[in-house]
Amino acid sequence: MINSKFDKAEGILFVEFVGEITADELNNYIVSVRENTELPNKLKILSDASNGKFAKKVGRKELLNFLEENKVTLSQKEAIHDAFVVSNAFEMALGMLYREFNKINNYKFNVFSTKEAALSWLHRIP
Repeated sequence: MINSKFDKAEGILFVEFVGEITADELNNYIVSVRENTELPNKLKILSDASNGKFAKKVGRKELLNFLEENKVTLSQKEAIHDAFVVSNAFEMALGMLYREFNKINNYKFNVFSTKEAALSWLHRIP
């Protein structure tokens, strides 16, 4: 399950991944960000996946599909900064690959092992 809530005071979309997440769920989440007209044009996201994992092994193909879906979303945004928090080695490796595959200029993605580190990164972004 993917839950999200925008905190206007902090200017951050807080997203929580709980349990087993499918590739379709992640794609649907990306579309929901695109369709939410109440989110700012310069969006900061803290994606907490420390209590979630992919339902099945995700590879290069799925990561590239997520980036393609994000391209559509980013065509409608000035910028998105996404801090992704993970708690296990497989998701950390996927996050690092995803960051390396990302060639979208207005999309900055980084992976962290703690929420504090992720928030610190987001707070340094003007």
